[in-house]
Amino acid sequence: MTNKDSYNKIIDNWIKASNNAIVNKPIIDFADHVNSKGTILDIGCGTGMPIAKYLSDRNFSVTGIDQSAKMIETAQSQGIKNTDFYLADFFDFESDEKFDGIIAWDSLFHFPKDRQEHIYRKVYNLLAPGGYFLFTHGKVEDEHIDSMFGEPFYYSCLSKDFVLDLMKELGFEILFSIENFIEEKDQRDWVVLARKK
Repeated sequence: MTNKDSYNKIIDNWIKASNNAIVNKPIIDFADHVNSKGTILDIGCGTGMPIAKYLSDRNFSVTGIDQSAKMIETAQSQGIKNTDFYLADFFDFESDEKFDGIIAWDSLFHFPKDRQEHIYRKVYNLLAPGGYFLFTHGKVEDEHIDSMFGEPFYYSCLSKDFVLDLMKELGFEILFSIENFIEEKDQRDWVVLARKK
């Protein structure tokens, strides 16, 4: 059982949830930093709602990638302007384009633990100089299975300190690091906005 299979199975519930989801303030802050009409890569874009839609409405060109075929089919059917959605594993994704911003909101924790360390160099290489990276993450090293809408999902992460040290070593500047983020009914363990120097 893989996460993409589980996401395919929960698509109807996910559409209802994502269509009613708010755009969290760190996403708005991220968009405020990225060059006007810039290019953004959305890692784990899901159905494109609400994040790709919000970024599109702000005149960014959005490339969304996701491993779930049903999520991508739904995203492509939404008619969101300035967007391209691709069925792709992040580690297989290649682009000649360097992005002004990369967002990974609630997606990095689905990546295999033994590949977590490789996320940040790849993101760094996909970003244009001065580009911004917004992501959510756990605070402590972890690997577990949980359920959502009755289906199993794999989660993992490295420790907060390890990730911060790795990012600084690569050449990221941390603009904000928010622990225990809460907004309305939404909660995240850790939210980070970084900039490629």
